Amino acid sequence: MKIENILVISDKQDKQQKALAHSKQMVERYGAKLHIVAFNYEHLDSLSHSLNKTQILEAKDNILQSHQQWLSEKIQDQGLQDCSTNEVVWEKDIASWISTHCASKSYDLIIKTGHRSEGTFYVPTDWHLLRNGIVPVMLVADKKWQRKRSIMVALDMATKVRSKQTLNKKLIDAAHTLGTATGMPVHYCFCLPLSPVLKDLGLINKRSVIEKASVKYLPLIHKMLGEHIVSPEQIHIKAGEASKVIPSVASKVSANVVIIGSVGRKGIKAKLMGNTAESILALLKTDVMVMQP
Repeated sequence: MKIENILVISDKQDKQQKALAHSKQMVERYGAKLHIVAFNYEHLDSLSHSLNKTQILEAKDNILQSHQQWLSEKIQDQGLQDCSTNEVVWEKDIASWISTHCASKSYDLIIKTGHRSEGTFYVPTDWHLLRNGIVPVMLVADKKWQRKRSIMVALDMATKVRSKQTLNKKLIDAAHTLGTATGMPVHYCFCLPLSPVLKDLGLINKRSVIEKASVKYLPLIHKMLGEHIVSPEQIHIKAGEASKVIPSVASKVSANVVIIGSVGRKGIKAKLMGNTAESILALLKTDVMVMQP
């Protein structure tokens, strides 16, 4: 995986500007170039009863200029002015703008502060990016586990879908790129689905399931790793709900970043079934890179 051009989404509500700070690390490690975007939108049409069209346009320009000044100051605070371009966009639908923008550009990564909450009728921008994104997304954690010192990859070894099998390789390559640049060890986690009902009824023995899975999948994982030599302690084969197991393993190995794949379901199907990636995000307290096939 190459990391040369990065789209950075700056959020004015984030006082620590974690996305900008994380982008600075990417510049230092990879010599990446950044395009930094901030968004603004106000319902100025509601002022039409008291302001004319010209006055509304002037108000919009003043808001954008003020936001642009703020963004320039934050970029300068991080020392990113020589390795980045930037713009402030007047846009309500942030996810759609990002998707359209990325379709005509060549970005290797999107970096954004993560907002991991979802209501019945509200889907945050993060979820839209995961479901519709054509570029890997790095969601920078709001709160993190302490003593972060490794990278973890969540693999789906049981899949028979070719695109998902290819995605496993992309995840491993991305982890290797980050691991080489940071010097952090990479851990590989595969969670085999396990019915809690059958387990509780005593019809499935969890330990036996893991032992059989290890015999079957360990050789496949090593084959996929190729020349990447890892110790047995760096491969974790578990059984259970991925949304719980993966955050648990990530905490155990003190992950700095977790790399996961997402099939990007859309619409009602996504709301009813959910995406494993999104379920995992709700419990992770670390940076997350999400990649699609």
